[in-house]
Amino acid sequence: MSKAYNEEKTTTTTGFDLGRLVWARPNLNIETAGVVMSKTEYLRDKDEYSGWHTKYVELKGSPGQMQFSAVRKILAKGSDGVIFLIDGCDLGNIGNALVVLEEIKAVLGPNIPMRLIANKSDRDDYHGSEMISNMIGTAVYEGSGMYNIGIKDAIIEVLKFILNGSNENDLSEKEAVAQNG
Repeated sequence: MSKAYNEEKTTTTTGFDLGRLVWARPNLNIETAGVVMSKTEYLRDKDEYSGWHTKYVELKGSPGQMQFSAVRKILAKGSDGVIFLIDGCDLGNIGNALVVLEEIKAVLGPNIPMRLIANKSDRDDYHGSEMISNMIGTAVYEGSGMYNIGIKDAIIEVLKFILNGSNENDLSEKEAVAQNG
């Protein structure tokens, strides 16, 4: 954030996040989205997903400020996909987003499954995914990290890309069938 928003928030995130999710689907059809939930939620409601195919997912989050480049590179290594949030209300930071995007591609390769999200689509000063897509040069989707708009969909799309690129015979290693008990 380069400026305060409605005097509510004047700072930006400088912490690193680690999240553990479960992707559960009733079948292995690549078109089946299923649901994404926290590991805690899945364990609490596990009986609901008996017989479903599950995949455990680890999300690592880092701030986008330029001074965190070294840590971002460390966190990116070994990742299978990327969910990249771009501030949809601050067009002045698009240049920085492009630098970070190239940095990630340099670490993970140009073909890494990735979904770009123009964050803060719920705000009045949001510039729109079409404008940001034109500036970035690739498709950018709308979302809101605060209200969880488009985030789970993006995670599922990246997971589908990852699995679609896998050898179907290896799916047994990547997924487990949830059992009661």
